[in-house]
Parts: sequence; structure tokens; C-alpha cells
Amino acid sequence: MTYGKFINYEKGKTKPKTIFMAVIVIIIVGMAGMQIAGLLVYGEMPHFPLVMIQPIPMWIAIANILLLPLTTTLAEDGLYLGVINQTGSKFVLAASAFFYALQHSFIPLIPDAGFIAYRFLSFLPLTIIMCVWYNKTKNPLPFMVGHFIINLATVAQIVMISASPDIFEI
Repeated sequence: MTYGKFINYEKGKTKPKTIFMAVIVIIIVGMAGMQIAGLLVYGEMPHFPLVMIQPIPMWIAIANILLLPLTTTLAEDGLYLGVINQTGSKFVLAASAFFYALQHSFIPLIPDAGFIAYRFLSFLPLTIIMCVWYNKTKNPLPFMVGHFIINLATVAQIVMISASPDIFEI
């Protein structure tokens, strides 16, 4: 089976308006999830953990610009949405949303139960919405574009902090 069939990709099926709407939903729900999780776990809102983006060697940061957004989007969305596409069961949908969020609980890997819970709760609303919406539309492209854009924003932050580590010093 091809990757496209696995995720139910159909060329020309997606309207730009649908992609734009998905990107906006992903950004808003993603940001809101992080803030609500910060309130639930740390009792503060807004919550902006500085540990999320740390400097790395510039050559790795630059390589990340090309590699991270594309590879994680294809791998993660391919796995979680593709499995839903193959079964359509509500249990698989719930498991996909759960494991999609759980995977992000360990990025970055900080062995602290509160931080892991914060990361899990940050992503759970978004992964539920993405998996349910995908299950209804069977169209992966809007989510993949949104996921790519979020990842691109993340690598842009990594490049900035790596180029000038004192940017976020308090």
C-alpha cells in the first residue's frame, strides 16, 4: 500500500479555504491547550516554559529547518491518521489521539511528572480535534499543512535561540 492510500490522500480534493481554516484551528487550539495545561499543572496562566526551546549548535539548527517540519509531519500524521483511516473504529480514534499527545509528552525529555503531564495535557485537545475531524473528512492535507507550519515556527525559534542564546535570558 502506498503512503497516500494509507492516509487517504487524494490530489486536488482540498480547497485552500479548508487548509486555512485547519491551520487557524491548529494554532489557536495548540496555543490554548498549552495555556490551559499550564494553569492546570502549574497554576499559572499564561505559562511560557523557557525549557521548551534551548540553543543547539547552529549547523543542527539550520539542518532542522529542512528536516524537522517535513519528517515529523509525514511520520506522525501518517501514523496516527493513517491508522484511523484503516479502521475507522472509535477505539482506534481515541487511542490515536491519546498516543499522539503522549508522544509529545517527552519532547523535550525532562524526567519530571509535572512537566510530562503539562505536555500531555497541552496536546490532548488538539490531537482529539485533529483525529475526530480527520475521521469525519478523511482528508489529511489540512492537518498536515497546519502541523508543518507549527513545526516550522518551532524550528524558527530554535534557530533564533541558537544564533543568539541570550535572547530569552531573564
